[in-house]
Amino acid sequence: MTRLACQTWHTAPVSAAMISAVLDFADVHRDLGGGRTLLRLSLERAARADVILRLGRDAERAVDIGLVWNDREDQIVRVIDDAALRASRQAAWEEAFDLFDAEESEPPPQRLYA
Repeated sequence: MTRLACQTWHTAPVSAAMISAVLDFADVHRDLGGGRTLLRLSLERAARADVILRLGRDAERAVDIGLVWNDREDQIVRVIDDAALRASRQAAWEEAFDLFDAEESEPPPQRLYA
């Protein structure tokens, strides 16, 4: 039982449904040059009902996925998963907020010695 309680939670792997949803609903398009485009879902788009109905609880996870699309060949060149970056950004904020939770103690009075 303790083994289950101590497990760390991992992010869900990228699924075919998430990739398909990014292809269908992508609202962020960045031209990378050479006939390639980076496709992404924005947070606002992922919060809409059509994306949530299609992906369910994985809708928020689909925001981490970026697809490099080749316009000439009409195919996916690369799938980019930024979930680790999101986790590191959240960890930095949590560390910053932990600074405010620490109990403040009075510093010892400064004494001059001659």
